[in-house]
Amino acid sequence: MQNHDQVGNRAFGDRLTHATPAERVRAIAATFLLAPQIPMLFMGEEWAAAQPFPFFCDFEDELAEAVRKGRRAEFAKFPEFQDEATRERIPDPTAEETFRSAKLDWGDLTRAPHAQWLDWYRRMLAVRRTEIVPKLAQAAGHAGVYETSGPGAFRVGWSLADGCRLAVFANLSDETWSGFGPSPGRIVWSEGKVDQQRKVLRPWSVVWSMATAEDAQETARP
Repeated sequence: MQNHDQVGNRAFGDRLTHATPAERVRAIAATFLLAPQIPMLFMGEEWAAAQPFPFFCDFEDELAEAVRKGRRAEFAKFPEFQDEATRERIPDPTAEETFRSAKLDWGDLTRAPHAQWLDWYRRMLAVRRTEIVPKLAQAAGHAGVYETSGPGAFRVGWSLADGCRLAVFANLSDETWSGFGPSPGRIVWSEGKVDQQRKVLRPWSVVWSMATAEDAQETARP
């Protein structure tokens, strides 16, 4: 969801999980963790690390001063940092404490809510390992075919090994999306509120399905 640039380029290096509701984070994560492409997790993302990742560097003298001033000056165009005193609160990228503030606290793995986040990611990756990965080696390619349905709502399908078909329906918006699926095959993961009988995806909900070649033939029959 984020990498070192996206987090570090924020004024205070705060992470997505600091200000984003948990159900939105899970919906976004559930969308990419089961995709055929290899997912990337930024340090501590899998347990919603509390530590920021501010921009830091190790320069000296004139260059250090230039970087320090430039870092604060680049935020002057944002409404939140029009006040000089507010800009002065932006961490000094050349200070050792700025670097140290980004170091992970590994003890968080056993504390709430981080332990619960880690358990969720582990369950997601277990599904990936058992359901998705075995069908990738013989797949002709990992390019998906997609269609959209309004802002934030979409469907993507992939052809995998042995005629299997992987599909995701996702609604990454604040509006309810009607008219999806149902996909042939079985559901391998569902996140958020999904009403399959009524073909409704509530806001910030995701459903993954895996269909075999036999499932597709059954669906195609009149």
